[in-house]
Amino acid sequence: MAAMGYLDVSRIVERIDAAHVRIGNPQGIPILLFAGIDVPVERAAIEQLLSFASLAQTLEALNRHRFFGDATGELARIVLTPDFHRGAGIPVGTVADARSFVVPKAIGNDIGCGMRLLVTDLPAEALAAHRPAVARRLRALFFGGERDIPMSPRQREAILRNGLTGLLETYSDNSARGLWKHLDVRSARDDLERVHANGTFPTHGLFGFDGFVRSSGRVDGRDPQIGSVGGGNHFVELQRVAEVLDGAVAHFWGIRRDSLAIMVHSGSVGIGHAIGGHFMAEAQDAFPRTLRHPAHGFYPLPASGASRSLSAAYLDAMHNAANFAYANRLFLGLMALRAIREATGRTVSARLVYDAPHNLVFPGHDGERFLHRKGATPAGGPATADAWIGEPVIIPGSMGASSFLLAGCGQEASLSSACHGAGRALSRGAATHVNQAMADQVLAPLEVVTPIDPNAPLLRTRRDILDKYRQRILEEAPFAYKAIGPVIRSVQEAGIAQPVVRLEPIATVKG
Repeated sequence: MAAMGYLDVSRIVERIDAAHVRIGNPQGIPILLFAGIDVPVERAAIEQLLSFASLAQTLEALNRHRFFGDATGELARIVLTPDFHRGAGIPVGTVADARSFVVPKAIGNDIGCGMRLLVTDLPAEALAAHRPAVARRLRALFFGGERDIPMSPRQREAILRNGLTGLLETYSDNSARGLWKHLDVRSARDDLERVHANGTFPTHGLFGFDGFVRSSGRVDGRDPQIGSVGGGNHFVELQRVAEVLDGAVAHFWGIRRDSLAIMVHSGSVGIGHAIGGHFMAEAQDAFPRTLRHPAHGFYPLPASGASRSLSAAYLDAMHNAANFAYANRLFLGLMALRAIREATGRTVSARLVYDAPHNLVFPGHDGERFLHRKGATPAGGPATADAWIGEPVIIPGSMGASSFLLAGCGQEASLSSACHGAGRALSRGAATHVNQAMADQVLAPLEVVTPIDPNAPLLRTRRDILDKYRQRILEEAPFAYKAIGPVIRSVQEAGIAQPVVRLEPIATVKG
């Protein structure tokens, strides 16, 4: 690994074995990267990581200032997953074990973002004759104003307060209208056991969303945000179960080879942005005025001491966003299922495999430990002594590569965490400047559904719109991401999770 800017990486990066890399730092924080020798590591991500690690010096000053009361603020250790790359705030693929504090900037604005995977009872090959019709229905539902999700004020509040439990408790408000007619409420109740934390983070308040709750006015008021994919790397993808790698586990999870699957990657959209921005400002404002503000820009909120109510308020609002994200992913999956039903004219049912967030603070039971996962998904082992399968782990590839479903091993060395994707290999800006011939070759076989239909007759003379469309596609093209194979091998060889099935993309919906 070559030197990066002012920092000689060779002095701090030490490969321990084929799957583990130790990253030294002046603060002496244990930092372990799980990555095989064929997984590229971005230099800029290491610089960003070290900036975050320097928070330890600030914690020392805050401890002397008794910012945490009788407790001691400590950044105990950091784990990095194979998709480790530069992100907003801290690198994506970072898991930080924080004691007695939370850092809103470490999670950012995409609060509660996560993955949801469903398998249908339809063979993937049955879609072949209907691909154009499926694409048209997907575009109409996701971007053409046909998503039709009525929400009463009671439903909006229930979702923010209690996530999927709240959604199901208030289902009757609009059960005969819009997309709600496509929801099998009995199956959705059964699905709760296949959602991390049962799809509900109990909350005490509504942050500042009282107006949002009331804004629909009517029982059947249309919600402006729920059912939004979001931008960036968020997507909804139709996939084929291409390969079963562990037959026993796949059978237990109800997955068969060649079945049609639906994978959803999205979060809390505007809800999370409002909360993240507010509490990053709150944390900075709460920083003691007698201390110099840190150059790294990370401001902790104390979970103990006189100001502990600040972290409690953040965690409560964060759970509002995570609850909304759960509901959002449920509806996105339902919209994709509706498109399939309407395009094929067939009755199609779907079973949830799993849903879990990967941008969230996970408080420990002791009230002291706060696990910050930024682009890192829980990978817990068997829940009980007599259980034999760990937590499902969903790791997507790029929209031109395979995705994987794995079973978590609950490995403590990785803080029971796995990557949430392959990870970027090129920045969005760099991805738009690749060789045009190479880009055309890579993009040609992909079926991507966006708000723009590049084949629409009305757009043939709108070069400005088509250029913008191409730029957005290039930003998320397969060559902008790491190869998924080495990433999955790293997860497997490190004992973080074991592969169960491999899925191949059929069509990808991108915002």
